[in-house]
Amino acid sequence: DEYGGSLDNRLRFPLQVFSAMRAAWPEDRPMSVRISATDWLEEGGITPQDAVAIARAFKAAGVDIIDVSAGQTSLEAQPVYGRMFQTPFADAVRNDARIATMAVGNIFETDHVNSIIAAGRADLCCLARPHLLDPNWTLRAAAQMQYRGPGVDCPVQYRAGFDQLERNLARAADMAINA
Repeated sequence: DEYGGSLDNRLRFPLQVFSAMRAAWPEDRPMSVRISATDWLEEGGITPQDAVAIARAFKAAGVDIIDVSAGQTSLEAQPVYGRMFQTPFADAVRNDARIATMAVGNIFETDHVNSIIAAGRADLCCLARPHLLDPNWTLRAAAQMQYRGPGVDCPVQYRAGFDQLERNLARAADMAINA
């Protein structure tokens, strides 16, 4: 039918749904979609090249940013795990389709985030599991970097705790150097 087979046909329904959502959502507010850049299969499934084509189709439909993940929808899937293992997919989509991307997948240190963003491999990094383990991960990372700019302001009653965290982190770093 018109919804199966070719990539264009398989994109028909998701693009129809997205177009309806885009029409209902205020134009001045961003919209994102999450795509799988690979199904990790030797034959069939989504390929990284398909992901770029999918991103281009959603860009033409009005998406603002693409959350680039990778599927594991088949028992035959052979995922390749590792540190920042899905970042190359976000990089390819961002730089080949020329659209903003979110990198995901085993990103858990501030150095990971900084290197991905600074190298132009993605526009945002999403860290789910680090925040499940430590809901204050972002504030702790900001304190480690002594960052006090936009996005990390604490309510007045919690600022003393943030200051204490910075002092504790500095003390721990000093002890590690002098150990």
